[in-house]
Amino acid sequence: MPQVTLQDLADRLGVARSTVSRALRDDRQIAAPTRARVQALAAQVGYRPNAAARALTRRRADAIGFMLPRTSRFVYGNPYFHELLEGAASVAEPLGWPLVVWTEVEPDPAAWLRGGRVDGVIALGQGLRPSEAAVLDALHLEGRALVLVHPPASPCRVPYVATDEGPGIAAAVARLRVLGHRRAAVLAGPPGLRYARERAARWQRVACGQGLVVDPDDVVAAGDDFEEASASVRRLAAAGRLRGPHGATAILAGNDLMALGAWEALRDLGLDVPGDVSLVGFDDVPAARWAGLSTVRQCARELGVAAMALLARQLGVPTTPVSPTLVSTFVPRRTVGPAP
Repeated sequence: MPQVTLQDLADRLGVARSTVSRALRDDRQIAAPTRARVQALAAQVGYRPNAAARALTRRRADAIGFMLPRTSRFVYGNPYFHELLEGAASVAEPLGWPLVVWTEVEPDPAAWLRGGRVDGVIALGQGLRPSEAAVLDALHLEGRALVLVHPPASPCRVPYVATDEGPGIAAAVARLRVLGHRRAAVLAGPPGLRYARERAARWQRVACGQGLVVDPDDVVAAGDDFEEASASVRRLAAAGRLRGPHGATAILAGNDLMALGAWEALRDLGLDVPGDVSLVGFDDVPAARWAGLSTVRQCARELGVAAMALLARQLGVPTTPVSPTLVSTFVPRRTVGPAP
């Protein structure tokens, strides 16, 4: 059945198409009886506005782009992104803005914004290449609505929201020291990703500052997922880095998925958590809470809320002010215990 158009309604009522359009918007310059007739007929025939035509007329797409420069397999397999997106959607959807999520290793935000496909873009700042940061900077100078989740490595004037990771990491290390731990290993994410390098360096710097030794050989670069972290822990164990008087008694992971992969490997190797090795993750995703994983909480959902609230204000929509910088905390659970 063909879709009913504004012109169809106008023809049936014997009025101008513009009158129908204004009556459906409840324009008070149209007489109340006419507005009632138009709205009643529209409801009767099941009229639905043409979203594409309306967007062209208003020069608005009424949609927000969420740019994640990672593979779809990684994004949809990592609960961190689920919470980040849910937080953004919780602000966007009540405003009538659907999220358009695209997972491309080399996305093109300029095409989306200049082409009118979205009104604003939230991008993951941590994974941006210098060339991509430069493009976003140019779009920002054009007045486009843009927000980053964490700042990029390259200079960029686009506003961002972020987590101060220091307090949570410091509290986790302090807890391990109180429990008698003297040596730790660090599971770092891919060396090509800025967040992975910086987080691993921060674990090392804070640990060494509090007297928890992290030997360079105990810093293992791995993929930031379950399987590769599990394999990395097996390599540490095979090299004798988790056994004997000089072995690490704690593992500090770059994210919760890596920590859970490490936990699986330790179990398969016959090492008890936390009896033989204590384990700390990062993010506090739902799986960490269900499993009882001790972790540094940065709350991805709140980051998504803050990013979308900031973007909404750029688009002229008032929202409740949210701090652009969140503070991490340490959440102790059953994977941290006294040193053996």
